[in-house]
Amino acid sequence: MADDFPQWTPVDAERLRAAAAELAAAVTAHATAVSAVTGEDGVPEVLAANDRLLPAVLAYADAQFDLTGNDFPFGVLHAYAEDEEADTDEADTDEDDTGVDVPAAVPDVAVVPATSGTTDVSVLQRHDLRVTDEAAVLAGAGEGDLGQALAGLARTRGWDSLGDVPGLRSVARSVLVVGQQAAPGAEPDADDGELLWSQQEVLPG
Repeated sequence: MADDFPQWTPVDAERLRAAAAELAAAVTAHATAVSAVTGEDGVPEVLAANDRLLPAVLAYADAQFDLTGNDFPFGVLHAYAEDEEADTDEADTDEDDTGVDVPAAVPDVAVVPATSGTTDVSVLQRHDLRVTDEAAVLAGAGEGDLGQALAGLARTRGWDSLGDVPGLRSVARSVLVVGQQAAPGAEPDADDGELLWSQQEVLPG
């Protein structure tokens, strides 16, 4: 790690705790706003609540990255935020120097986006964990077998959270999104398909 980018500092740890508190409050506010919606007429309120929540999520991802060197899982939302910002910048170019809105040119021919023909998408996740205390894992799950213990913990906590279980430590993660084209009525082939997106992380030891 370069000297000009120190990690695991007390300052960054405190910043992460503060970001976590702000994120928790933002999630609670988001849930309050969204749960008050009773139908499709409330979709604008849901979208507005999403926009209010996103900055808190990104702030937490940034604080996590500064402390640990990785921002999974929330950091992937930076790409979404950048796309939204680019769309806003494009809209701003439709305003001339006088501040008067200039109607955007209407294309003569409607542009139809090219589609891939994908009919099925498989999201494949891999979690590499180091067992540092098997007895603690078994005790925490109330199981006598490590495989059953991991499966039980994943059902209640989710695979992403197993690295926080006493006796386990995450060492790497990866996500693959595979698209397939299956004929109508046919089952997709799990061994075939086109890689649409991937992310791999090796976590600090």
